[in-house]
Amino acid sequence: MVRVISVVGGFRRFLPLAFIVLAFIALAGVLRPSAAKAQTCGTDYTIKEGETLAQIAARVYGNPAQWTIIFYANQDRLGTNVSLLIPGFTLRLPCVGGAQQSQPLPPIATTPAQTQTPSEQAIFISSMVRRVEFLTADGFAPYTGRSLEAGGMLTQVIAAAMGVVKDEAKGRFDYGVSWVNDWSAHLNPLLLTRAFDVGFPWARPNCDAVNLEPTSQFRCQRFFFSEPLYEGITGLFVRANNSRIKSLRGEEIAGATLCMPAGQPVHELDDHGRNWVKDGKVVLMRPPTVDECFRLLDNGTVDGVVEAELAGRASMASLGLGDKVSMIDQPIALTTYHALVSKSHPHARTILYYVNSSLEKLRDSGEYDRIIERHLARFWEAQAAAPNPTIGATPAAAQKTASPAAQTSSPSSAPAPAPKAKTEAPKKGTQ
Repeated sequence: MVRVISVVGGFRRFLPLAFIVLAFIALAGVLRPSAAKAQTCGTDYTIKEGETLAQIAARVYGNPAQWTIIFYANQDRLGTNVSLLIPGFTLRLPCVGGAQQSQPLPPIATTPAQTQTPSEQAIFISSMVRRVEFLTADGFAPYTGRSLEAGGMLTQVIAAAMGVVKDEAKGRFDYGVSWVNDWSAHLNPLLLTRAFDVGFPWARPNCDAVNLEPTSQFRCQRFFFSEPLYEGITGLFVRANNSRIKSLRGEEIAGATLCMPAGQPVHELDDHGRNWVKDGKVVLMRPPTVDECFRLLDNGTVDGVVEAELAGRASMASLGLGDKVSMIDQPIALTTYHALVSKSHPHARTILYYVNSSLEKLRDSGEYDRIIERHLARFWEAQAAAPNPTIGATPAAAQKTASPAAQTSSPSSAPAPAPKAKTEAPKKGTQ
């Protein structure tokens, strides 16, 4: 009994000290609220009411213009539905460039491949398709280009995916990538005649739509599309200081002269009731390259250029137009890029199986995200001007009816034809 009383008495003697310690800890928490709110890259972040991607990027990277890094790093979560950016939505905040290198990378980028959960089913290697020849071209940065790291972002995605097939085939499969710098010749004749097996990257029109314009109709009727290689924004670029076009509203677009490189389907300009081309609301110029479109914009011949955001910004930088041209805030569409195989190819389904199965494994392993994040980081670092806010300036808000441009899920823009270069001889493997 004496011993128990002694213990209780001792506890009572230390009780005031314990209260003092707890009070000190609580006070330290009050005096350091910023520690609880600190945001670093390499973590997930739950977006709050009224926040924009640009605001989050400013806190994480110190530059609001880098909101697109967050947007593109969350394609698997946002998909084509920008309206999912609501309070409570969880975003991945990747580490890029030199941003807080001491912070850990996201789990998807650090977990070894063998601990991931890719499809457990091995890729079946057909005895009829032991080699696949891919076809692409220069002039579509950052997606493809021999001057780019690994041939560009999507060239590296294709190479990594085919590397998965090669590893599983154990010497029974190989592939090649050739460059022919005339995009307009890729679909017909090079793919239709099987000079090459697969072309990339090409945008998929909304093949279920009625009254497709001829370019999109041809693509839908004659080719199979792989699962998406990538999704990006298609935007309208205008002169920065003296453009009459400030938005996609019909009254501002009416009577405008727009430029879109030859070979690109124009259905995005008519989607969602716009009917800019169908109803003659705009005049459309179709030069062979995106660079030529921007030259026409710079000299005042056209009022705007319709192009994939990243390809447009790459062209602006190469022509020194970073201070003269900007992309308007509202995107025209979210566009997905694919590999294409002619429907007349006798092994089209097998080739698509190779591409889609290996892409799935690449995504499940985390390697796809690592490739995309690395190329996007280097792309933005190389730009002479930071990107203008588009979706990044949109505050998070409760779910409501989205604008037509935000709701669109039918990709359309195709790569612009690049200046002709020396054509590599087509190579055909054993089929």
